[in-house]
Amino acid sequence: MLSQRWSNIVFAILILIGAAWFAWVAQGFEAAGLLASSGLPSKFFPQLLLAGMAICAVIVLVVYLVKGAAGKNEDTHVYGSGAAALRGLSTLVAVVAGYFIWRTWGFEVMAVFIGPATLLTMGERNPVIYGIVLALAGGVYLVFTQLLGTQF
Repeated sequence: MLSQRWSNIVFAILILIGAAWFAWVAQGFEAAGLLASSGLPSKFFPQLLLAGMAICAVIVLVVYLVKGAAGKNEDTHVYGSGAAALRGLSTLVAVVAGYFIWRTWGFEVMAVFIGPATLLTMGERNPVIYGIVLALAGGVYLVFTQLLGTQF
């Protein structure tokens, strides 16, 4: 299917595009909470993490463009079959859709969508796992809204 070299090149480029997008989104963060009292802007830590991700992606990109491989994975393939590739792509689509749902309708709607959608795209069939994922999403919501007093 897709060679290790090309999949890593494509993935590194997608990481760079995503990091740039989220860094741009973080530019709009308002100074509030503990960061405001420390004198650091709210965008500082997200952009620092995104910069670290971008640096790692650039390193991977350079290694695969210059050397052609990293280690002994020259001949390996990422997906063994078309069905596995479709599951991977479907999971990516579900995660990106979850982000846009969060931006449009908020965390609650996204949390109800993203867990089951990604489990479904990965082929999970156990309903208990779906329940656990939804309970964890509810737990995250309660911790942040009730215990930490933040708003989504």
